Amino acid sequence: MDLDQFKDVWKEQDAPVSAVQGKEQILAMLKKRSQGPIAKMKRNLRGEMVIVVVSYTAMIIHYFVTFDRQFQSVSWFLLLIGLFYILYYSLKNNLLNNMLHVSGKVKSHLQQQVTTLEKFVKLYLVAGPVLVLVCLAFFGWIFYTQVPGYSESNILFESSTNPLWKAVIAWTVLAVVLTIAVYYANVWLLNKLYGTHIAKLKGILKEMSEE
Repeated sequence: MDLDQFKDVWKEQDAPVSAVQGKEQILAMLKKRSQGPIAKMKRNLRGEMVIVVVSYTAMIIHYFVTFDRQFQSVSWFLLLIGLFYILYYSLKNNLLNNMLHVSGKVKSHLQQQVTTLEKFVKLYLVAGPVLVLVCLAFFGWIFYTQVPGYSESNILFESSTNPLWKAVIAWTVLAVVLTIAVYYANVWLLNKLYGTHIAKLKGILKEMSEE
């Protein structure tokens, strides 16, 4: 989508977009396979989806068939997370598609969609650190219950040579470090994939409001 061109069209559509020609003109720009923000976000989203599906499928199969099937619970855990991501990506994809369907006033329509998209991005940002804590709890339980002798020789678990307070400190440090690392990694990734494009859309919406 060419933002300057979109802005010019919007100026001509000061009233609600009811003329068929006006809608078709705007839809043609929005649907253009170009360097526009919506087109870029859709391509980025498809790339994310492919990476998640391929990587999670490989890990699920790996844990399901290896280790004498001792860690099948890990496969089910990863499957649950993978389904969550697929649902998230599907909802976000529907939202981006809705941006291509102009209804009512162009500016108010896009404003509503951009606001919802920002909420999706923030949800992803919060979900990352939460998922870190969930994974730590789950894999800690796996190693503690299903790997003989692991807890006796690991600083993360209480043992005859490792008092409880040391285990608590070790878990706390690990959780804090991983949570911070994942949070800032997600901030960088989301800004690269979506942040700059959302900013472009918000910029043109701001210009529309000022004129």
